[in-house]
Amino acid sequence: MDQLNPTSLADKGKQEYEKGKYLAAADLFSQAAQTYASTQDELNAAEMKNNQSVALLQAGNAKEALQATDGTEEIFQKAGDLKRQGIAISNRAAALEGLKKWDEALAEYDRAASLFEQISEGDMHSIVRNASANIHLKRGRITDTQMDVYDSLRLVKKPTLIQRFIKFLMRIGLVR
Repeated sequence: MDQLNPTSLADKGKQEYEKGKYLAAADLFSQAAQTYASTQDELNAAEMKNNQSVALLQAGNAKEALQATDGTEEIFQKAGDLKRQGIAISNRAAALEGLKKWDEALAEYDRAASLFEQISEGDMHSIVRNASANIHLKRGRITDTQMDVYDSLRLVKKPTLIQRFIKFLMRIGLVR
């Protein structure tokens, strides 16, 4: 009976993920997604597919991680859940980054950042801008890296000590 309970499967998946057993977690999230889908609970099924994507990416399987995100953005969009839609786009971007499809990943990170800004999710916006900055840095695009870092600082609600320091340097004109 426990195997058919999607909440239990999801909880077990989270436990496996926390233990670093990413493939086992991905399998449990996939089972939870299938169980939710069989009960026409599209939102929770999509959530589990996104969890599966994250676990697969952690396991080093970017191709399957990308496939796991298929259709999830549209489900969240249809439900008007912009935050989870942005997260789904971010997961897709991370998988594309894992596949070294830099331009596609950057485009997806930009779309996610735009959604997060629209709904005032400053911390999520900051996370995707930092991911985008890392891609630019890997490609030697220093100016683009700086722009993403600055943009990530603009909306963050609870800046870290380093972020506060960079904001201070920006205010006094030492960093542009």
